Amino acid sequence: MTTRTLSRGLDVLEALAAADEFGLGPSAVAEMVSFDKATVTRLLRTLVEAGYVAQDEISRRYRLTGKILRLAHGVTAQLDLQRVSRPHLKRLREDVGETVHLGVREGLEVFYVDKLVSDNSIQLVSEVGQTMPIHTTSLGKAILAALPEADREALYRQMDFAPRTARTIRSVEQFREEIARTQAQGYAIDDRENEDFGACVAVAIIGADGRPVGAISVSGPDFRIRDHFDRFGRRAREAALAIARELGAEMDPAGSADADPATRASRPTTAGGIAAGR
Repeated sequence: MTTRTLSRGLDVLEALAAADEFGLGPSAVAEMVSFDKATVTRLLRTLVEAGYVAQDEISRRYRLTGKILRLAHGVTAQLDLQRVSRPHLKRLREDVGETVHLGVREGLEVFYVDKLVSDNSIQLVSEVGQTMPIHTTSLGKAILAALPEADREALYRQMDFAPRTARTIRSVEQFREEIARTQAQGYAIDDRENEDFGACVAVAIIGADGRPVGAISVSGPDFRIRDHFDRFGRRAREAALAIARELGAEMDPAGSADADPATRASRPTTAGGIAAGR
C-alpha cells in the first residue's frame, strides 16, 4: 500500500525538479500537483527541514538543493559499476558455468545489482533488486573484508547476526575469524549460511579511492560449488581485478588495488593481490 504523505512529497519534488532556476512558490506547486496550498506548504517545510529543498529569503520561492544530487550520484555509480562489470561477469559465467552476481552494500544488507544465470537446470533463487544480510552472504563478507578495520568494527556493532540457516555465523567473535580467513585466502565463502542448500564464492571490487564499491560472486547448489571454492575464488578474483582497473583503481606491481600508495606497506595483500584492508 502506498504511503500517501510520501507519495505527495515525491510529487512535490518532481514539480520542483521541473521548475527553472528561480524555483516555485507554494501556489504554483499546488497547481502543478493538484493539492491544496496548505498541504503543499507542510510538505515543503518538511523537505526544507530534511535538506532537500531550500527557500529563497527574498522571492520566498522553493528550489531543490544539492543534496538531491547525492541520491542521483548513488544511482549513477551503481549503473556505471554494472556497465563496466557486465562483460567480465559474462566471461566469468562462461568460464565457471555457474550463476554470477554483482552486489553492492546498502547499510547492513547486500543489494543485487546484476545477475547472469547459468544454463544448469538446478539453481538458487535470486533476483536483481533483492537484498540479503551482509553477514550471511559471500558478497557481504567480501565487501566487509575490504573495508578499513575501523569501518568494519563500526558495522559489527550494528549487526544482530540473525541466523538464516543452522550454519549462519551468530557471533561477532566467529565473524571476525571468518573475515580474517577471507582476507588470507583472497575470497569469501557462503557455505550453506544464507540458504540451506546454497553455496557462493565472492570477491570485492576495489574502486578508484581504494575502497570496495561492490563484489562479484559465483553461486549455485552446494553440491556443485563446495568442491570448487578455490578455483571459483581465483576466477572471481581475476574478474574483480579487471573491473577494478577499469574503474580507475591504482594497481601496484603485485596487482593489488590501492588508491593510496602510502597505505600499501601497512595493508597486507591477499593471495590474489587485492589489498586486504577488506
